[in-house]
Amino acid sequence: MGRVLHSERMKTRSFRRIVRGRNGQTAIEYLLTTVALVTVFAGMYGFLQGQLKRLFTIAGVKILSTYPK
Repeated sequence: MGRVLHSERMKTRSFRRIVRGRNGQTAIEYLLTTVALVTVFAGMYGFLQGQLKRLFTIAGVKILSTYPK
């Protein structure tokens, strides 16, 4: 049982060392970049979804108006 506690203390220490070091900074930068990109793409999806609906309606009217009745 003493070995388990020692092993968990080592994991905690190594985790703290990683978070404070360059590897931790890189991991945080990757996470922030991922969150930023997901936010941008989600916003673009919402904007483009409405724009595509409008563009398809306009294109459909133009295509149908070119054919004689």
